[in-house]
Formats: sequence, C-alpha cells, structure tokens
Amino acid sequence: MVEKLSDEETALLQAVACWLSEEMHSHLGSLSPAPDLLHDLAQSNYEISCSALERVGLLASEGHYWRVLEPNKNQPTLGNSYKRCDLDHLLDGLACHSHYVNNLYQHQEAVTPTRHALREVCVSLAACGYMEATSKRTFEWTDDFGPWLVRHGAWDLDEFEPASQEEVNEALATIPAQSREWLSGSLCRHKPDFVRCFFAQWIDGKWEEREWRHAPSDDWDLSLAAGLYAQLHSQ
Repeated sequence: MVEKLSDEETALLQAVACWLSEEMHSHLGSLSPAPDLLHDLAQSNYEISCSALERVGLLASEGHYWRVLEPNKNQPTLGNSYKRCDLDHLLDGLACHSHYVNNLYQHQEAVTPTRHALREVCVSLAACGYMEATSKRTFEWTDDFGPWLVRHGAWDLDEFEPASQEEVNEALATIPAQSREWLSGSLCRHKPDFVRCFFAQWIDGKWEEREWRHAPSDDWDLSLAAGLYAQLHSQ
C-alpha cells in the first residue's frame, strides 16, 4: 500500500478531520467537565472518531477523556506529514459516525449536505472516487468506499458479487487452520465483524499472523470476502 498521500487525499484528510472535530465538539462538548476535554461516552462512533483525531494531532488521550489540542474547532491547524493509514482511520470515524448524522444515515440514498463542512467532505470524497457528484448539490457513495460502509453495517457484504470458487480456495489454503476455525466461528458470523477480522490480517493478498490492521483500506477485496463468508458460514 502507498503510504504517501496524494494531493486529493491530503485535501480529504483535512476536510474529514475538520468535520469530525466539529462533530465531536458539537455532540460531546456540553457533557464535558471543561472546554478542552471531551468524553467519548464509550460509544463506538465517538471512540473511533476521537482516536482518529488523535492520530492527526487534534486530540490527546488523557485518562477517561480526550484533551483538545487545537482550540479552533472549525478551522484546526493540520500539518503535512500524515500517511495513508491516518486517512484510513479518519474515514473509519466518518463511516461509523455517519449513522448519527441526518444528511448521511440513509446510506442507500443520495447525500445532500446542508452544512459547509460536510459539503467539503463530500467534494473531497468525490475527488478521491469514494463519492460521485450527481448534481451541484447531491452526491452518491461509490463501491470504492465499500470497505468502510460494509465494516460499519451501512452496506451488506452480500451486495458484492462473490469471488470465484478457485479464488476462495486459494485464499483458504494460505490461512492457518486455527485462524480458519476462528473466522468460521460465532464471533465472525456478523458480516461487519467478519470483514474486520479477515482484513485485519489479510494484507497484500496473504495472511499475516503477526499483524493486525484496525481500519479499512482501499485494498479490501470485498468480492473475496463475500466468497469466503459464504463458504465459511454456509451451515
């Protein structure tokens, strides 16, 4: 995977970071004990988003709270030294939090952003191929953003055509027996959990026993995942 960000990806990182920062302050600020502290309420969309904002230097974990490092929540200052994995984590926060955003929660429908910050996100997503602008005001998700949407249950894995039996068998042959048993077990029966667990260790077309990735990425082959899930959970 190429870690260096393109100009379009850099603009996307900036847009998502600004929007997520604004969202976290808006949702969590009134519940916090001080203006520069946020509590994520142990809720996944806040936990993932705050963790992603920590990666780009806008928050810092401090006990049970997140310390606000950048006081200007609408126009935070970001550097230029970020990597593709930092963007992946921000997109993970975007996808998870989207279930709680009026303009985004209907993931099969066109998106019509009503606020400037979210429109900037949509424009940047379209520039990277994750959305398509269908008019001056509306956008639609593309399959390229499927890894993030499937991971968070916004799209179903069954919407992707399964890989061939030959491809599925080739992949299964490279996965250790214990890991195959785990992937076919109850902990991976829920499809968003299955793709998370499979792609955490399926990296660059092979199984990596000693690695674990925490965020979706462009190299998630959802057709392969659909074929593997159908075979491993056929009973």
